[in-house]
Order: sequence, then C-alpha cells, then structure tokens
Amino acid sequence: MSGPFVYTNTTTFNLESVLRANILGSDYYNKTCLEMSTWEEVIDEIYECVEDVEPWMSGNARGPSTAFCLLHRLFTLKLNTKQVKDTINHRDSPYIRAIGLLFLRYVADPKTLLSWVGPFLADKEELAPSPGGDKVTMGDFVRDIILEQYYFETIFPRIPKPVMDNIVEELKRRGLPYKPKGNAGQGGPDRRGVDDGNKRPPSVKASLSVAFGQRAPNRAGAREDRYASAISHTGKSNTGAAPGPSTAHERVRERSPSNVYGSSRSSRDERDRERGRESRDRDRDRDRERERERDRERGRDYRDRDSDRGRDRDYRDRDYDRWVLATCVSFC
Repeated sequence: MSGPFVYTNTTTFNLESVLRANILGSDYYNKTCLEMSTWEEVIDEIYECVEDVEPWMSGNARGPSTAFCLLHRLFTLKLNTKQVKDTINHRDSPYIRAIGLLFLRYVADPKTLLSWVGPFLADKEELAPSPGGDKVTMGDFVRDIILEQYYFETIFPRIPKPVMDNIVEELKRRGLPYKPKGNAGQGGPDRRGVDDGNKRPPSVKASLSVAFGQRAPNRAGAREDRYASAISHTGKSNTGAAPGPSTAHERVRERSPSNVYGSSRSSRDERDRERGRESRDRDRDRDRERERERDRERGRDYRDRDSDRGRDRDYRDRDYDRWVLATCVSFC
C-alpha cells in the first residue's frame, strides 16, 4: 500500500472557506508549517504541539488551531497510501491518529471511508478533542466524525445517503452506537449556536461571533488564550494529562499558536490603543508631508510664472527699442 492516495478535492480539500482562509493567513501556518517539507516533520510537530483537535483556537482572539494548520499541511504534501495508513495507526500520540482520521474524513472517497476507519470503530485509546475537555475513546471519535456532518463550528463534506446507510448498518451489525453525540463524541451543547443539531447555522461568522460573543477569526497573528492554570511549571496537567517529554518540547510548544498563553484583556486593549495612536500619528505625518509638497509645488509655479513674465518684458523692451531705432532712421 505505497501507491498515491486519491484525493476527492486537491484545491480546497473540502475545508469550509472561512476556516481555510484563516489557516492560509495565519502566522503559524506561513512561518512554521510551510517550512516542513516532509510527512515525518509534520508528524513530529503534531507529537510536540497538538493537545486537542478542534478547528479553532480557544479564547477571544479566534484563529485556526495548531491541529488544523498541520492537517492542512498534510493535505498539501500529497501523502501516499502508506503514509496515510501509518498516520492513522501511529502509536506515539492519539492526536496523530485523530488528525489522520480527520484527513480521511475530508479528502477520502466516501465509498472507501468505512474500509479505512472500520478497524477503529471500537478503538479504546483515549484523547481529549477539546482543550481541557473530557476524554473520549478513539472509537467514539471515529464514529462521531463519520456519522455527523458538523464538527464543532465547522462542517465536513457530505457523505451520500447510500454510503451512510451502509455505515449505519455496519455499526448496528457490530453492536456499536450508530447515532452521533456531536462535538467529536463528547456531546454537549451545539457549538454552532442553534438548538437543532441537524440545522445548519446562518453562517460560520454568526456561529463564531454571535453564539460565542467573540470576533470572527480574521487576524493573521491571532493568539490563543489557553487554560493556563491547567499546566504547571513541571509540565503536568491538573486535568490528568501526561507531562511534556522535555524542555525542548516546552520550547516548541511555546512557538505553537495553540499553546501560547494569551495576555490579559487589558493588555490587548492597551496594545490596540497604542496601535491606534501610531496609526493617527502616521496619518498626521502623511498629511503634513502632502501639505509641504503642495506648498513646494505652488512655489515652483509662482517662480515659473515670474520667470515667464520677466522674459515677456525683455521681449517687449527689445521690440520697442527696434521700433524707435527704425523710426529715427526713416526720419533722418
């Protein structure tokens, strides 16, 4: 199984347009992810930096998560079949496997999806899909992402009904749950801001800014407010997560936008005010420079007109002298 993997979409990779635009505009994706040119490098980065698999960062400054930036980089590397298989079977981190399964959910042919994920429908390995959230089994996660079209605040490509019927029948045959819980198997309130879980929200922006009371994720350098209190200086999580592998791991984590502890609201407000003052100062400087340039242009115009008038007077004086001389000669 080392042949090319067949993508259903090689342009947008079936990502929702708002999410993809923010991934392509993020500093982390452009300065870190694009520097990785191999599957191995991306897998190492997932191992070091990914601690949840939500599509958007948490906190007030919304932006694409580390997991989805790295997922997009895997899309663009055009993995072969063996690399996809190695990703979903990777044993170093459940988040490597989860991102591999998301990879399949987005770009695999729906008719082949069950053959890819079938071995994991009852997988007992645990992961926390949300930052600091409840853990679910890999089986819960897999079943939810193939049964549910909506994933937190974003949307998966639609699975045709005949294919979905086959998936449901297989789950029933194996005695497994065949109804989605939502939120990657965690259940809980609908993240899109609607009561009916089967109803599409008016827009992604509405679900982000109205349901959460937050700005839509439109800033390239957005940083995430993480649950800082959950991580101690020893690298251990108060929620029971395993300690970080090393000091180097912690340094890499600090580089990742999904793990940068956000500053306080007052600090952000102060930076916004400072940027506003700098912008106004630049505008005033530009206006003054334009005014000085206009004054210089007016000065040049005046000097040019005075020079023209002086030449006209010289021409008139020389013509008058010639006339007087000619008149004198004729009378003489």
